[in-house]
Amino acid sequence: MLLRRVFVIPVLVTLFLIGAPLWAVAKQATPMPMPGTVIASGLTNPRDFTWGADGTLYVALAGSGGSNPATEDSPANSAIGPFMGGSTGALVRIENGCPTAVVTGLPSVADGIGSVLGAEDVAILGDHLYVSSDGGGAAHGNADAPSGIYRALADGTFQLVADLSAWLRANPAKIGTTFPDYDPDADGYRMVGDDSAGLLWVLEPNSGGLLSITPDGTITRVADLSDGHPVPSALALAPGGGVYIGNLTAAPFPDGSAKVIKVMPDGTVSDVWTGLTTVTGLAVASDGTLYALEMSTGNTDQPPFLQPGSGKILRMTGADSSEEVASGLMFPVSLNIGPDNAFYVSMPAIGANDGSGSIVRIESGMAGTPMAGMTEAPASCSPIPETMATPGATPMASPSS
Repeated sequence: MLLRRVFVIPVLVTLFLIGAPLWAVAKQATPMPMPGTVIASGLTNPRDFTWGADGTLYVALAGSGGSNPATEDSPANSAIGPFMGGSTGALVRIENGCPTAVVTGLPSVADGIGSVLGAEDVAILGDHLYVSSDGGGAAHGNADAPSGIYRALADGTFQLVADLSAWLRANPAKIGTTFPDYDPDADGYRMVGDDSAGLLWVLEPNSGGLLSITPDGTITRVADLSDGHPVPSALALAPGGGVYIGNLTAAPFPDGSAKVIKVMPDGTVSDVWTGLTTVTGLAVASDGTLYALEMSTGNTDQPPFLQPGSGKILRMTGADSSEEVASGLMFPVSLNIGPDNAFYVSMPAIGANDGSGSIVRIESGMAGTPMAGMTEAPASCSPIPETMATPGATPMASPSS
Protein backbone atom coordinates (compact mmCIF):
# COMPACT_ATOMS: atom_id res chain seq x y z
CA MET A 1 0.00 0.00 0.00
CA LEU A 2 1.28 3.32 -1.01
CA LEU A 3 0.47 6.76 0.33
CA ARG A 4 1.84 9.93 -1.14
CA ARG A 5 2.10 13.53 0.08
CA VAL A 6 -1.14 15.26 0.86
CA PHE A 7 0.33 19.20 0.10
CA VAL A 8 1.70 20.13 1.04
CA ILE A 9 -0.72 18.53 -1.18
CA PRO A 10 2.42 22.32 0.37
CA VAL A 11 0.95 22.34 0.60
CA LEU A 12 0.28 19.58 -2.13
CA VAL A 13 0.20 16.13 -0.82
CA THR A 14 -1.43 13.40 -2.90
CA LEU A 15 -2.90 10.41 -1.13
CA PHE A 16 -2.77 6.78 -2.17
CA LEU A 17 -5.59 5.13 -0.31
CA ILE A 18 -7.20 1.71 -0.04
CA GLY A 19 -10.96 2.04 0.09
CA ALA A 20 -12.66 5.43 0.03
CA PRO A 21 -10.41 8.33 -1.07
CA LEU A 22 -9.67 10.86 1.64
CA TRP A 23 -11.65 13.62 -0.04
CA ALA A 24 -14.76 11.46 0.31
CA VAL A 25 -13.92 10.76 3.95
CA ALA A 26 -13.63 14.50 4.57
CA LYS A 27 -16.93 15.27 2.85
CA GLN A 28 -18.74 12.59 4.87
CA ALA A 29 -17.24 13.63 8.21
CA THR A 30 -19.56 15.05 10.84
CA PRO A 31 -19.20 18.87 10.75
CA MET A 32 -17.29 20.29 13.70
CA PRO A 33 -17.19 23.83 15.06
CA MET A 34 -14.40 25.63 13.23
CA PRO A 35 -12.05 27.71 15.36
CA GLY A 36 -11.58 31.27 14.22
CA THR A 37 -13.28 33.36 11.55
CA VAL A 38 -13.51 32.57 7.83
CA ILE A 39 -12.02 35.61 6.12
CA ALA A 40 -11.84 34.19 2.57
CA SER A 41 -14.07 31.64 0.85
CA GLY A 42 -14.93 30.42 -2.63
CA LEU A 43 -11.39 29.05 -3.08
CA THR A 44 -10.71 26.15 -5.44
CA ASN A 45 -8.14 24.04 -3.60
CA PRO A 46 -6.33 26.87 -1.76
CA ARG A 47 -2.68 26.38 -0.91
CA ASP A 48 -0.25 28.91 0.54
CA PHE A 49 -0.73 32.68 0.68
CA THR A 50 1.02 35.95 1.52
CA TRP A 51 0.35 39.66 1.98
CA GLY A 52 1.57 42.54 -0.14
CA ALA A 53 3.02 45.71 1.35
CA ASP A 54 -0.41 47.35 1.06
CA GLY A 55 -2.08 44.53 3.02
CA THR A 56 -3.53 42.72 0.00
CA LEU A 57 -3.88 38.98 0.61
CA TYR A 58 -2.71 36.80 -2.30
CA VAL A 59 -3.60 33.10 -2.47
CA ALA A 60 -2.35 30.30 -4.73
CA LEU A 61 -5.16 28.05 -6.00
CA ALA A 62 -4.30 24.58 -7.28
CA GLY A 63 -7.40 24.51 -9.50
CA SER A 64 -9.16 21.34 -10.59
CA GLY A 65 -6.98 19.75 -13.26
CA GLY A 66 -8.37 19.37 -16.77
CA SER A 67 -8.96 16.92 -19.63
CA ASN A 68 -5.45 16.43 -21.05
CA PRO A 69 -4.01 12.94 -20.48
CA ALA A 70 -0.40 12.52 -19.46
CA THR A 71 1.95 11.93 -22.39
CA GLU A 72 4.76 10.54 -20.22
CA ASP A 73 4.31 7.68 -17.79
CA SER A 74 5.67 7.76 -14.25
CA PRO A 75 5.52 5.67 -11.07
CA ALA A 76 3.07 8.17 -9.59
CA ASN A 77 0.79 8.08 -12.63
CA SER A 78 0.82 4.29 -12.65
CA ALA A 79 -0.13 4.20 -8.98
CA ILE A 80 -2.91 6.80 -8.79
CA GLY A 81 -3.59 7.89 -12.35
CA PRO A 82 -4.75 8.67 -14.79
CA PHE A 83 -3.33 12.17 -14.41
CA MET A 84 -5.49 14.69 -16.28
CA GLY A 85 -3.99 18.11 -16.84
CA GLY A 86 -5.33 21.53 -17.68
CA SER A 87 -4.83 25.22 -17.00
CA THR A 88 -7.17 25.83 -14.07
CA GLY A 89 -4.55 26.94 -11.53
CA ALA A 90 -4.66 30.58 -10.48
CA LEU A 91 -3.27 33.32 -8.29
CA VAL A 92 -5.98 35.45 -6.68
CA ARG A 93 -6.27 38.37 -4.32
CA ILE A 94 -8.95 38.54 -1.67
CA GLU A 95 -11.45 41.39 -1.92
CA ASN A 96 -14.27 41.58 0.61
CA GLY A 97 -13.68 37.95 1.50
CA CYS A 98 -13.92 36.62 -2.07
CA PRO A 99 -11.31 35.75 -4.74
CA THR A 100 -10.49 38.10 -7.61
CA ALA A 101 -8.23 36.85 -10.38
CA VAL A 102 -4.66 38.16 -10.59
CA VAL A 103 -3.26 35.45 -12.87
CA THR A 104 -5.20 32.56 -14.37
CA GLY A 105 -4.29 29.72 -16.74
CA LEU A 106 -1.59 28.17 -14.56
CA PRO A 107 -0.99 24.41 -15.00
CA SER A 108 -3.08 22.06 -12.87
CA VAL A 109 -3.50 18.29 -12.73
CA ALA A 110 -6.00 15.97 -11.07
CA ASP A 111 -5.22 12.33 -10.31
CA GLY A 112 -7.43 9.27 -10.29
CA ILE A 113 -8.49 9.60 -6.66
CA GLY A 114 -9.55 13.22 -6.63
CA SER A 115 -6.53 15.15 -5.40
CA VAL A 116 -5.08 18.09 -7.32
CA LEU A 117 -1.69 19.66 -7.92
CA GLY A 118 -1.36 23.17 -9.32
CA ALA A 119 -0.41 26.60 -8.03
CA GLU A 120 1.00 25.76 -4.60
CA ASP A 121 2.63 28.89 -3.22
CA VAL A 122 3.04 32.61 -3.78
CA ALA A 123 5.98 34.77 -2.73
CA ILE A 124 7.08 38.37 -3.11
CA LEU A 125 10.69 39.15 -4.01
CA GLY A 126 11.57 42.75 -4.71
CA ASP A 127 8.67 44.24 -6.63
CA HIS A 128 7.48 40.98 -8.16
CA LEU A 129 4.96 38.28 -7.32
CA TYR A 130 6.07 34.70 -7.95
CA VAL A 131 3.92 31.57 -8.11
CA SER A 132 5.14 27.98 -7.78
CA SER A 133 3.20 25.43 -9.81
CA ASP A 134 3.61 21.66 -9.78
CA GLY A 135 0.69 20.89 -12.10
CA GLY A 136 2.73 21.13 -15.29
CA GLY A 137 4.86 18.88 -17.46
CA ALA A 138 4.29 15.92 -19.75
CA ALA A 139 3.76 13.49 -16.87
CA HIS A 140 0.86 15.71 -15.76
CA GLY A 141 -0.77 16.20 -19.16
CA ASN A 142 0.71 19.68 -19.59
CA ALA A 143 3.74 19.20 -21.85
CA ASP A 144 3.67 22.84 -23.01
CA ALA A 145 3.46 24.28 -19.48
CA PRO A 146 6.14 22.85 -17.17
CA SER A 147 6.08 22.65 -13.42
CA GLY A 148 8.22 25.38 -11.96
CA ILE A 149 8.36 28.99 -10.82
CA TYR A 150 6.40 31.66 -12.64
CA ARG A 151 6.48 35.44 -12.35
CA ALA A 152 3.09 37.18 -12.36
CA LEU A 153 2.95 40.06 -14.84
CA ALA A 154 0.92 43.25 -14.56
CA ASP A 155 -1.28 42.37 -17.56
CA GLY A 156 -2.56 39.16 -15.92
CA THR A 157 -0.22 36.82 -17.77
CA PHE A 158 2.81 35.02 -16.39
CA GLN A 159 6.44 34.36 -17.26
CA LEU A 160 8.29 31.11 -16.69
CA VAL A 161 11.34 31.81 -14.52
CA ALA A 162 12.54 28.30 -13.64
CA ASP A 163 11.54 25.13 -15.53
CA LEU A 164 11.70 22.58 -12.73
CA SER A 165 10.19 19.82 -14.87
CA ALA A 166 13.38 19.95 -16.95
CA TRP A 167 15.83 20.80 -14.16
CA LEU A 168 14.81 17.99 -11.80
CA ARG A 169 15.05 15.44 -14.62
CA ALA A 170 18.57 16.67 -15.39
CA ASN A 171 19.59 17.01 -11.73
CA PRO A 172 17.92 14.19 -9.77
CA ALA A 173 18.22 13.87 -6.00
CA LYS A 174 20.53 11.08 -4.83
CA ILE A 175 17.81 8.58 -3.97
CA GLY A 176 14.65 10.57 -4.60
CA THR A 177 13.98 8.96 -7.98
CA THR A 178 13.86 5.49 -6.40
CA PHE A 179 10.73 6.18 -4.36
CA PRO A 180 7.64 4.22 -5.49
CA ASP A 181 5.69 7.50 -5.71
CA TYR A 182 8.34 9.29 -7.80
CA ASP A 183 6.91 12.02 -10.02
CA PRO A 184 9.30 13.48 -12.64
CA ASP A 185 7.24 16.67 -12.68
CA ALA A 186 7.43 16.76 -8.89
CA ASP A 187 4.80 18.12 -6.55
CA GLY A 188 4.16 20.23 -3.53
CA TYR A 189 6.50 23.16 -4.14
CA ARG A 190 6.73 25.43 -1.12
CA MET A 191 8.41 28.78 -1.67
CA VAL A 192 9.46 31.86 0.29
CA GLY A 193 11.12 35.09 -0.86
CA ASP A 194 14.37 36.12 0.84
CA ASP A 195 15.05 39.77 0.06
CA SER A 196 18.31 39.81 2.03
CA ALA A 197 19.73 37.03 -0.16
CA GLY A 198 17.94 38.17 -3.32
CA LEU A 199 16.47 34.76 -4.08
CA LEU A 200 13.58 32.36 -3.62
CA TRP A 201 13.88 29.29 -1.41
CA VAL A 202 11.90 26.44 -2.96
CA LEU A 203 11.07 23.12 -1.31
CA GLU A 204 10.50 20.01 -3.45
CA PRO A 205 8.77 17.32 -1.38
CA ASN A 206 8.48 14.49 -3.92
CA SER A 207 12.14 13.60 -4.37
CA GLY A 208 13.21 15.63 -1.35
CA GLY A 209 15.27 18.77 -1.80
CA LEU A 210 15.76 22.44 -0.94
CA LEU A 211 16.52 24.69 -3.90
CA SER A 212 17.48 28.33 -4.27
CA ILE A 213 16.28 30.17 -7.37
CA THR A 214 17.34 33.67 -8.39
CA PRO A 215 15.15 36.10 -10.38
CA ASP A 216 17.14 35.29 -13.55
CA GLY A 217 16.25 31.61 -13.20
CA THR A 218 19.48 30.20 -11.76
CA ILE A 219 18.65 27.02 -9.83
CA THR A 220 20.87 25.53 -7.13
CA ARG A 221 20.22 22.50 -4.93
CA VAL A 222 21.19 23.66 -1.45
CA ALA A 223 20.38 20.42 0.37
CA ASP A 224 19.46 16.91 -0.72
CA LEU A 225 16.89 15.72 1.82
CA SER A 226 15.85 12.52 0.06
CA ASP A 227 17.40 10.06 2.52
CA GLY A 228 14.60 8.22 4.33
CA HIS A 229 11.85 9.90 2.25
CA PRO A 230 10.84 12.42 4.97
CA VAL A 231 8.53 14.30 2.53
CA PRO A 232 9.62 17.88 3.40
CA SER A 233 6.40 19.84 3.24
CA ALA A 234 6.61 23.19 5.06
CA LEU A 235 9.00 26.13 4.75
CA ALA A 236 9.72 29.37 6.64
CA LEU A 237 12.61 31.82 6.82
CA ALA A 238 14.71 31.31 9.94
CA PRO A 239 15.90 34.31 11.98
CA GLY A 240 19.58 34.93 11.30
CA GLY A 241 19.62 33.15 7.94
CA GLY A 242 18.62 29.87 6.39
CA VAL A 243 15.21 28.24 6.54
CA TYR A 244 13.12 25.98 8.73
CA ILE A 245 11.66 22.90 7.03
CA GLY A 246 8.90 20.69 8.43
CA ASN A 247 8.19 17.21 7.14
CA LEU A 248 5.00 15.28 6.56
CA THR A 249 6.56 11.76 6.73
CA ALA A 250 5.26 8.80 4.72
CA ALA A 251 2.24 6.61 5.43
CA PRO A 252 0.93 5.73 7.91
CA PHE A 253 2.02 9.10 9.38
CA PRO A 254 2.65 7.92 12.95
CA ASP A 255 2.01 10.54 15.60
CA GLY A 256 5.24 12.11 16.80
CA SER A 257 7.32 10.97 13.80
CA ALA A 258 7.60 14.34 12.06
CA LYS A 259 10.10 17.08 12.86
CA VAL A 260 11.43 20.49 11.89
CA ILE A 261 14.98 20.94 10.65
CA LYS A 262 17.03 24.04 9.92
CA VAL A 263 19.03 24.32 6.70
CA MET A 264 21.69 27.01 6.45
CA PRO A 265 22.64 28.67 3.15
CA ASP A 266 25.72 26.43 2.94
CA GLY A 267 23.51 23.32 3.15
CA THR A 268 24.24 22.47 6.78
CA VAL A 269 21.27 20.60 8.29
CA SER A 270 20.33 20.36 11.97
CA ASP A 271 17.30 19.16 13.94
CA VAL A 272 15.27 21.90 15.64
CA TRP A 273 11.97 20.42 16.85
CA THR A 274 10.92 16.78 17.09
CA GLY A 275 7.83 14.87 18.20
CA LEU A 276 5.47 16.40 15.63
CA THR A 277 2.89 14.89 13.25
CA THR A 278 2.11 15.58 9.56
CA VAL A 279 3.57 19.09 9.42
CA THR A 280 2.17 21.13 6.51
CA GLY A 281 2.90 24.67 7.71
CA LEU A 282 5.44 26.68 9.70
CA ALA A 283 5.40 30.27 10.94
CA VAL A 284 7.85 32.38 12.94
CA ALA A 285 6.58 35.13 15.25
CA SER A 286 8.32 38.48 15.56
CA ASP A 287 9.98 37.31 18.79
CA GLY A 288 11.38 34.22 17.02
CA THR A 289 8.89 31.71 18.45
CA LEU A 290 8.27 28.85 16.03
CA TYR A 291 4.79 27.51 15.27
CA ALA A 292 3.81 24.36 13.35
CA LEU A 293 0.63 23.33 11.59
CA GLU A 294 -0.29 19.65 11.86
CA MET A 295 -2.63 18.41 9.15
CA SER A 296 -3.91 15.37 11.06
CA THR A 297 -3.32 13.87 14.50
CA GLY A 298 -4.43 10.69 16.23
CA ASN A 299 -3.59 8.86 13.01
CA THR A 300 -4.24 5.15 12.62
CA ASP A 301 -2.09 2.37 11.16
CA GLN A 302 -4.82 1.43 8.67
CA PRO A 303 -6.15 3.38 5.66
CA PRO A 304 -7.14 6.13 5.38
CA PHE A 305 -4.69 6.80 8.27
CA LEU A 306 -5.60 10.50 8.66
CA GLN A 307 -8.37 11.85 10.88
CA PRO A 308 -10.78 14.53 9.60
CA GLY A 309 -11.05 17.59 11.82
CA SER A 310 -7.93 16.77 13.86
CA GLY A 311 -5.56 19.44 12.53
CA LYS A 312 -3.71 21.65 15.05
CA ILE A 313 -1.49 24.68 15.49
CA LEU A 314 1.34 24.10 17.97
CA ARG A 315 3.81 26.45 19.67
CA MET A 316 7.35 25.20 20.18
CA THR A 317 8.22 25.09 23.90
CA GLY A 318 11.36 22.96 23.67
CA ALA A 319 13.40 20.80 21.32
CA ASP A 320 10.89 17.97 21.72
CA SER A 321 7.90 19.67 23.34
CA SER A 322 5.02 21.87 22.29
CA GLU A 323 1.87 23.66 23.42
CA GLU A 324 -1.45 23.44 21.58
CA VAL A 325 -2.71 26.78 20.27
CA ALA A 326 -5.70 25.70 18.18
CA SER A 327 -7.34 22.41 17.19
CA GLY A 328 -10.28 21.04 15.21
CA LEU A 329 -8.93 22.09 11.79
CA MET A 330 -10.04 20.15 8.68
CA PHE A 331 -6.92 18.94 6.85
CA PRO A 332 -5.18 22.35 7.00
CA VAL A 333 -2.61 23.09 4.29
CA SER A 334 -0.76 26.31 5.15
CA LEU A 335 -0.08 28.53 8.15
CA ASN A 336 1.02 32.16 8.28
CA ILE A 337 1.12 34.90 10.90
CA GLY A 338 -0.55 37.96 9.45
CA PRO A 339 0.53 41.61 9.70
CA ASP A 340 -1.96 41.84 12.59
CA ASN A 341 -0.15 38.99 14.43
CA ALA A 342 -3.12 36.63 14.11
CA PHE A 343 -2.80 33.11 12.71
CA TYR A 344 -4.16 32.43 9.24
CA VAL A 345 -4.77 28.89 7.94
CA SER A 346 -5.88 27.63 4.51
CA MET A 347 -7.89 24.42 4.19
CA PRO A 348 -8.77 21.73 3.25
CA ALA A 349 -5.78 19.93 1.74
CA ILE A 350 -8.05 17.87 -0.49
CA GLY A 351 -11.65 18.01 -1.67
CA ALA A 352 -12.20 21.67 -2.58
CA ASN A 353 -12.56 21.27 -6.36
CA ASP A 354 -15.99 22.85 -5.96
CA GLY A 355 -14.60 26.10 -4.57
CA SER A 356 -15.35 25.18 -0.95
CA GLY A 357 -11.85 26.03 0.29
CA SER A 358 -11.29 28.85 2.77
CA ILE A 359 -8.80 30.81 4.86
CA VAL A 360 -9.51 31.13 8.57
CA ARG A 361 -8.22 33.80 10.96
CA ILE A 362 -7.46 32.58 14.50
CA GLU A 363 -6.63 34.93 17.37
CA SER A 364 -3.15 34.26 18.71
CA GLY A 365 -2.83 36.26 21.91
CA MET A 366 -0.35 38.37 19.95
CA ALA A 367 -3.07 39.73 17.69
CA GLY A 368 -4.10 43.33 17.40
CA THR A 369 -6.95 44.90 15.43
CA PRO A 370 -7.99 42.85 12.38
CA MET A 371 -6.72 44.30 9.12
CA ALA A 372 -9.07 45.93 6.65
CA GLY A 373 -10.52 43.18 4.49
CA MET A 374 -9.61 40.51 7.04
CA THR A 375 -13.04 40.43 8.64
CA GLU A 376 -15.66 37.71 8.20
CA ALA A 377 -16.23 36.62 4.60
CA PRO A 378 -19.69 36.78 2.98
CA ALA A 379 -21.96 33.76 3.32
CA SER A 380 -20.95 32.66 -0.17
CA CYS A 381 -18.39 33.66 -2.77
CA SER A 382 -18.18 32.68 -6.43
CA PRO A 383 -15.05 30.68 -7.31
CA ILE A 384 -12.81 31.93 -10.12
CA PRO A 385 -14.52 30.61 -13.30
CA GLU A 386 -12.51 27.96 -15.10
CA THR A 387 -13.43 29.67 -18.36
CA MET A 388 -11.09 32.49 -17.30
CA ALA A 389 -8.17 30.09 -17.22
CA THR A 390 -6.48 31.14 -20.46
CA PRO A 391 -2.73 30.42 -20.67
CA GLY A 392 -0.49 33.42 -21.21
CA ALA A 393 3.00 32.12 -20.46
CA THR A 394 6.11 33.82 -21.78
CA PRO A 395 9.12 31.45 -21.70
CA MET A 396 12.32 32.55 -20.01
CA ALA A 397 15.68 30.83 -20.05
CA SER A 398 16.42 28.90 -16.85
CA PRO A 399 20.16 28.52 -16.27
CA SER A 400 21.21 26.18 -13.50
CA SER A 401 24.17 25.56 -11.25
